[in-house]
Amino acid sequence: SGVLKMRAEKVLEDSMVTRILNSVENAAASKPKIDRFITRFSKVYTPVVVALAVATAIIPSILTGDWNYWIYTAITFLVISCPCALVLSVPLAFFSGIGAGSKKGILFKGGVAIEALQNVKAVVMDKTGTITKGNFVVQEIVPAGSYSQDELLKAAASCEEASSHPIAVSIMAAANERRLSVEHAKQIKEISGNGILAELSEGTVLCGNRRLLEQNQVDLSAYQPKAYGTEVLLAVDGVYAGYLVISDTVKEDASQAVAAMKQQNIRTVMLTGDAKENAQAVAEKIGIDEVHAKLLPQDKVTELQKIRQKQGSVMFVGDGINDGPVLAGADVGAAMGSGADAAIEAADVVFMTSSMEAIPQSLKIARATGRIAKQNVAFALVIKALVMVFGLLGLANMWMAVFADTGVAVICILNAIRILYKKL
Repeated sequence: SGVLKMRAEKVLEDSMVTRILNSVENAAASKPKIDRFITRFSKVYTPVVVALAVATAIIPSILTGDWNYWIYTAITFLVISCPCALVLSVPLAFFSGIGAGSKKGILFKGGVAIEALQNVKAVVMDKTGTITKGNFVVQEIVPAGSYSQDELLKAAASCEEASSHPIAVSIMAAANERRLSVEHAKQIKEISGNGILAELSEGTVLCGNRRLLEQNQVDLSAYQPKAYGTEVLLAVDGVYAGYLVISDTVKEDASQAVAAMKQQNIRTVMLTGDAKENAQAVAEKIGIDEVHAKLLPQDKVTELQKIRQKQGSVMFVGDGINDGPVLAGADVGAAMGSGADAAIEAADVVFMTSSMEAIPQSLKIARATGRIAKQNVAFALVIKALVMVFGLLGLANMWMAVFADTGVAVICILNAIRILYKKL
């Protein structure tokens, strides 16, 4: 209703897009536990096998005098024991997981996020902007008396024409969709927290919540409220005329995404500051297991801790600036790409498409990545151990050594990039 003066205080380098790019570039710095284990293992393993190779070359040669044979055996053993496959394949598996996620619009902020996702037992979600689109739409028009739906919507639009409130915008959008000619009110008075009083050609119109009509002694005996959505009631010259049901639109893939999470034995929970009736209706519609409504940001953190104690590792998905504390407090925080910068900054995973189906997809990618990393470690260690024993006994030739080093590394790398082509 006034003049708004704006000033940019950050340059492009501080923008959300730049921060996301930096997160991708620095993903290598965030190493998962299995990768850190391999690094520590290699620090001990490498000097030990080098010492064994030197001992194999010198001690038997001194005892037998056959220097050529034992030096060749030591070199073969050294080639076999090279830890390339271990050092390359594990981080490559996680980078492949990050790449597989990016193809589906999922940004993992490093291998730690992928590793944490593997242990998730419950997914906790915010409602507005996460499960729903965050846009208000007129869902139902319920006229009373002699009024038609178009007449009721037209009167509501005439009252809300000058307002920029999301509910008013949704009413105007519905009127435009029906191509109704909206009358300009002769006089409009806003009643703070309750609604609007407008003078139209058909009389004095009250448009707002139930409290507004009750304060003006309107008989509401014909009013039967719905269980879900925000209701805008109308009265003309003190006589109840009907109401509009306005609610947020549930995302098209929400039910499918929740069903996919349940197939993975994941418990689904909704935490929202919205009214209990609205939250319960959305939860029932898409099949969410547990609902906690009318929560302040600090209440969400408390509820999250309770869920973690009961279920185990928890992933929280949100999009608002008020979700920042919960995102930071969860075992894995995930933010919708259309959400607030603060939420994206606090999250471990960002769903750039803002679709619900990205949640079960991210869990599948993480679990597949973990399986492949473990497969690579087990395969590399078993093959190397077997061929190293043959090498120390003098039964392995250089071809076997090359296979145990380069061959195993190539197989592990091919196995790691399998996640990029896996159907999820």
